Amino acid sequence: MKRTLCLIFSLTLLCGSLLAGDFFIGDGTSTQNYVPVAGGSNYSWSKIIYTASEMQAAGFTATQNITRIAFQPGNAVSGYVMNNQQIYMRASYDAQYPSTGGANYPGTSGFTLVYNGSITWNGPGWVEIALDTPYSYNSSWGIELLWENHDGTLLAGYPKFRYTSDGSYTCVYKTGSTWLTTSGTRYRNRPNIWFMTPTSDPPSVAVPASPTDGATDIGITTSLLWNHTGGLPTGYRIWLGSNYPPSNIVAAQILTTNTYNPPEYLEYATTYYWRIVPFNDNGPATDCPIWSFTTMADPSITEFPHSQDFNADFPPTQWEHYSGSLSDPIHFGSAGSSQWQQDDWLNISTGDKAARINLWGTIQGFLVSPMFNVPSDDYILEFDMAFLKYGQPPTGTPPALTGEDDRFAILIGDGYTWNTSQIIREWNNTGSPYVLNEIAIDGERVSIPLSGHTGRIRIAFFAGSTLSNADNDFMIDNIRIGLPEAALGSPVPAITINPVTGFPLLSWDAITGANQYSIYASTDPYGVFTSFATTSGTSYEISSAESKLFFKIVAQQ
Repeated sequence: MKRTLCLIFSLTLLCGSLLAGDFFIGDGTSTQNYVPVAGGSNYSWSKIIYTASEMQAAGFTATQNITRIAFQPGNAVSGYVMNNQQIYMRASYDAQYPSTGGANYPGTSGFTLVYNGSITWNGPGWVEIALDTPYSYNSSWGIELLWENHDGTLLAGYPKFRYTSDGSYTCVYKTGSTWLTTSGTRYRNRPNIWFMTPTSDPPSVAVPASPTDGATDIGITTSLLWNHTGGLPTGYRIWLGSNYPPSNIVAAQILTTNTYNPPEYLEYATTYYWRIVPFNDNGPATDCPIWSFTTMADPSITEFPHSQDFNADFPPTQWEHYSGSLSDPIHFGSAGSSQWQQDDWLNISTGDKAARINLWGTIQGFLVSPMFNVPSDDYILEFDMAFLKYGQPPTGTPPALTGEDDRFAILIGDGYTWNTSQIIREWNNTGSPYVLNEIAIDGERVSIPLSGHTGRIRIAFFAGSTLSNADNDFMIDNIRIGLPEAALGSPVPAITINPVTGFPLLSWDAITGANQYSIYASTDPYGVFTSFATTSGTSYEISSAESKLFFKIVAQQ
């Protein structure tokens, strides 16, 4: 695999030359995803004409060796790798591809193979490709470029290229699930291009791509990305710090690529300064400015105890849910996926809602909490959970016990990277001391110590199935993070009948120090009481169709 030098340049440039050695054709800002390469297909080929008059207008006036070319993704794309890419060049004397025969695959005869390897796309901005074989260009002709994409894999997040069109058919492309050399499609939307040739000057200054100068609300995991503006730099020196001039994170470190990942997460609500000095064999760039950005405010929840139910919007504020599997490396899939949903607690329509996932087929998902700043090892995580047959209440059909692939796990991490070593407890049916099939169908309360998890954390609730066997519902509700509840007085409920609705109305006196009340119910006064509802008030109307229920009220901080 060839090594690719990828650089991104976010300025919009008109046709012309910045420095001797830098030549641009095209300044359009609209995007297309076919030319020079169709990342949205397993295989593709394209051919492109840049005419002699355009090359001359860009600044080519003599025979020169083109050593690098660059194209300009216009969308947000990060680290998108395309393997097995071949780029060819040859002289061209045409202004466009004709309607008869112009869309044919040209073959590689007469072309020079200038690049063969992998290319990593980042954007928006220019992505630079260092040619394996420099191409000797004579200013009396144009250039035809042939790009063959033999990657064989289609992934989401592919680049879309900024283009300029004058109405001429200057491009042809062909896409397919297999490699095809049949006739392609003539196309007018030709990608902007940057040709680079050797220079005897030092590089010019760089420009910040991400974060931009003066940017605010930047994440603490941000990487730094910048672009050179010409002069073929061979490397960069970087300074970064919260001091001015910057130096207390890194000072004058030499890099060969145009991106830098700080060694540790940055601090919240802090202004950082950074400076990039490009250099080549002719010397460093001069008068390089210092840029700045400010990180986001600390999003951590610091007031405890913190309680969360699922009775309002789903997911609740600052909560997120994703598809994804519990295997390393853990990568969250699409945000807002439908794996976790809001549903009636215990599949009973009492108005109490829970977070529910249907364990059936290939359903796997994460429900991720906001960030908490836990101050003490004495804190605990508590929640209610239940395991039922799909759509059935506890008195209905019991859950199927054939789901050996089903599992539920709780992970605690920094909220930015996730892995299976962060699992603090797991319920499964394949040897865990906590058995998924044994979770109570009428709900049970779980308490997990947070010892060793102080500071800023996020909590991820994972549940999933990989086979179509059992078809069950798994639910969680009434999440609480804080110190173990202190002994509070016990509310004494009274039951009356609401004369308007005819439903029973529970009521009780307020308990000093209580922030909310959990209502538990049972059909047997000496049986198991399960979670029924939670309220911050001192009354609750019972609309259940049950003929007989017994209640107890628990005051909570």
